[in-house]
Amino acid sequence: MTTKHSLVILKYLFLIGILLSTIYLFRTDLFPFVLNHSKQISTTNTQNCIDLSVITNDSFQCVKTKLLLNKYRTTVCVHDAKKDTDVSGLIINHGIWEENLVTRIVRIFSTYRQLAFIDIGANIGIYTMYAASLGCPHVFAIECFRPNIERIRRAIQLEKVQKQVLLVPRALYNKSNVYLSLRTNIANNIGSQRLNVEVSKNEDDSLVVQTIRFDDLLPFINERNIQEAIIKIDIETSEHYLCVTGEKIFNQINIPFVIMEWANIKEIPEKANLIQEFFTIRSYIPFNSEICQPETEKDYRRWQNQDIFWIKKNYTYLCELS
Repeated sequence: MTTKHSLVILKYLFLIGILLSTIYLFRTDLFPFVLNHSKQISTTNTQNCIDLSVITNDSFQCVKTKLLLNKYRTTVCVHDAKKDTDVSGLIINHGIWEENLVTRIVRIFSTYRQLAFIDIGANIGIYTMYAASLGCPHVFAIECFRPNIERIRRAIQLEKVQKQVLLVPRALYNKSNVYLSLRTNIANNIGSQRLNVEVSKNEDDSLVVQTIRFDDLLPFINERNIQEAIIKIDIETSEHYLCVTGEKIFNQINIPFVIMEWANIKEIPEKANLIQEFFTIRSYIPFNSEICQPETEKDYRRWQNQDIFWIKKNYTYLCELS
């Protein structure tokens, strides 16, 4: 064999070695950012919650929100405003979304800091992030849509509130650990998805989600010795699952205040009746969410606001906070 042939062989062996080394490295954690979107979002701790230490590879915009009560602001990571005008567009342009409701939450937490917060249908996390940033000790963000989850995780990291927030990648449903498909609900609201039908497991599809019952959160509540919490729930006509699957939690801890989207579910009597009965027998009063006054109309179909407050009768003073 000539020297020339030997050099050629050595050259090829060298290139093969580099190729094999590169393949090995990319199969290990030395290059975590090559994980695709689906696998990275499925990175959870042993309790099936999102690992808040994992750095998201996706590139998206994060903005500072509006200063509320001249004191409190936070960070929210948004979608493309051209595709998500209803939520991200408003936050980018005005620094806030659902300002009246968010401000109500901020007023409560700024006065009663011992309260936990459970945000069901967190979307991109504006309620979650305000609550965490103003010092709420325990924030549970329940969100099933992966692009939203990634944005909430990034915002949590930017605000350095990892110790306060539990991010649960699940959809509230009447059964635990089944898989559901999502369907688009509002054209200009990317994060607004409705539950569709039960399907087979598919981890590579962001429109296939895993479910949780509300009472499944009880171990987390007990672990943190939570005694009181307020709830915000906005899950596109699935709000009744809070009542169907949450009796143990409502019996165990004090939940004086619930913000619930109402405009859509009130048109579905079997769901709306169930919700009204659940809260009425527990001594909650429905309050107009715009003026924080009791609803005077008996027929819930005539409640005109997008949202309703369910407030325990001994806690109506929460509407008087300034």
